[in-house]
Amino acid sequence: MSFMEEIGKLAEGFLGGASPQQAADAAADHVQSADPSTTADHLTQSLGNFDPATLSNLGQQLLSSYTNHQSYPGDANSATQEAGVSQDAVAAGNPGALGTMLQFAKNHPEVLQNAASAFMQKNPGAISQLAPGLLQGIMGKLGGGASQ
Repeated sequence: MSFMEEIGKLAEGFLGGASPQQAADAAADHVQSADPSTTADHLTQSLGNFDPATLSNLGQQLLSSYTNHQSYPGDANSATQEAGVSQDAVAAGNPGALGTMLQFAKNHPEVLQNAASAFMQKNPGAISQLAPGLLQGIMGKLGGGASQ
């Protein structure tokens, strides 16, 4: 069993005491209070753990957030052009395109926080597949303790 699989099993065990909605709420709360740059890095690290459907869901949520968030002056098309990736690749969940968009989102923290929060609310099953740093913060929120 790989290190990431072991972390995932530990997370599932800890998160198993919480309902999927509680875990999703804690995840959304954590990304709203965490440093957006760190959140982008942790999500980028998580890409290899996600199945194709989850990757696509993340890509589509990022695109939607760029289109619908008032802090970004353009839309998903202009964001992908600025980042130098294909909008279709992001929507399809291409890990390279998603990684580029997540790093680009560091320049637009409100969009990133909105996208990450909505993604976790809509995909609670993906929470146990997140990178350890992100899981630690979520578990801290579930436990009522302080998190990064």
